[in-house]
Amino acid sequence: MGSKGGFILPVLLLILAALCHSGHSLTCYSCPESEYTCNNTISCGINLDACLFIKADPLRYYYQCWRQKDCNYQYISNSFQIKKLEYYCCQKDLCNGSAGMSASRKTALLVTPLLAVAWTLYL
Repeated sequence: MGSKGGFILPVLLLILAALCHSGHSLTCYSCPESEYTCNNTISCGINLDACLFIKADPLRYYYQCWRQKDCNYQYISNSFQIKKLEYYCCQKDLCNGSAGMSASRKTALLVTPLLAVAWTLYL
């Protein structure tokens, strides 16, 4: 029979892989015409492969799912009927917010390898 350590390490690695990329659709912040911060999230549809952040003049902010191929000033300006704007498109979960990667995912990425090492040393 094998040791527990030989079973636990692959399980921990699978959990880590699932946390890094779950294979689900992209998740973006979604707040039409909001204050600077946005806490609402949405799973993007199949054709929406990017997250969009817009800072418009007069001062308004937009967060939503978007198509990467439409991430250009002219298309965004025409779609929102805004002449003066700054925009940012990205293709990672929740990348269109100010916080970037959530603290829980960062913690999981740091703690999982430490647990694997501790388990190996314990056996």
